[in-house]
Amino acid sequence: MNSSPTPTNSSTVARRQIREAAIQLLHSSQSNTHQAEGTGDPWPLILAQPEGKITRTRARAVLHLQQNRPGRFKPIWEQRMVVQPLLETYYDDRAANRSYRKLLEAEQKLPDLLDILRRQLKSEKEPDRIEETLLKIRDFNKEALDQGSVLSDFLGPLESCPEPLKPLASKLPALLAAGELLRSLFAEKLPEIPEVKALLDAIDERNQLRNETEALYKLVVDNLPATDKLIAEQLENFSLERLAQVDRAVLRLATTELHHCPDIPPAVSINEAIEIARRYSGTESAGFVNGILDKLKS
Repeated sequence: MNSSPTPTNSSTVARRQIREAAIQLLHSSQSNTHQAEGTGDPWPLILAQPEGKITRTRARAVLHLQQNRPGRFKPIWEQRMVVQPLLETYYDDRAANRSYRKLLEAEQKLPDLLDILRRQLKSEKEPDRIEETLLKIRDFNKEALDQGSVLSDFLGPLESCPEPLKPLASKLPALLAAGELLRSLFAEKLPEIPEVKALLDAIDERNQLRNETEALYKLVVDNLPATDKLIAEQLENFSLERLAQVDRAVLRLATTELHHCPDIPPAVSINEAIEIARRYSGTESAGFVNGILDKLKS
C-alpha cells in the first residue's frame, strides 16, 4: 500500500494550501486529457501567491541593504571634475575614464529606481510591477559593478595608486561592496545573513509547497484506478466521468487520503474536501462530496 507523504513543516505551509494545489494539478491533468490543446502549465497559477511573497520580501531586503548606497556614491560623484582629466593623464587608452563615466551613469539610475521600488511596496503594487523594477535595479547594479571593477583594476592597490587618484581609490571599495551585496540578493545561493532570513524563509515555503504538492499528486495518481473504483461504487445511476471536474478531483484526493494517509484523521480529510468543494463549486457540490465521502469512510 502506498502511504502518505508527511508534511515537513505544516505550520509553514498549510495542509489546505497543499490540498488545493494538488486539486489544481488534478483538474489540469483532467482538462489536458479531454482537450486537444490542454490548459497549459498550472504551476505559475499555483505558485503565484508564494512567488509574489518572494518578490516583495526580496524588494524589502534590497531597500534595507542599500540604504547606505547614496552615501557611498556621493564622494565618487563629487570628484568627477577632478578625476576625469587625471584618468586621461595616467591611463593612455581612455578605458579607465570610460569605465568611470559608465559607473557614474549606472549609479545615477539606482536612487530613482530604489525610490520607485519603495513606493510600489507602500502602494501594494502587483508583484509583476515590483519584479520589473527589481530587474532594472539588478541590471544597473551589474553595470555599475562591472565598470567599477574595471576602474579598480586600473587604480590598483591604494598604496601603489597615483597620489592624485587616491581619494577615488579609497572610496571605490565601499561602493563596490554595496554593489556585491545587492548582486548577492539575486544570486541562486543567497547570503546567510540576518537581513535575508525572511527571503530565505519565503523561498523555502515556495519550495515546500511545490514538493509536497507533487508528492500528494503522485500519491493520488499512483492509486487512481482503485480510488476511482471506490468512488464509482458510491455513485447511483451516475458515471464518474460525468462529475464536474473539480468535484471529481476533490473526491479523488479525499478518497486517497482516507485510504492511504493514516496520519490524517478521516474527519479532517472529509471536512477539508467539503470546504474546498464549497469554495470552488458551491454548496450543492459540498453536500454531494460530503455524502460520497461519508459512505467511503464507513
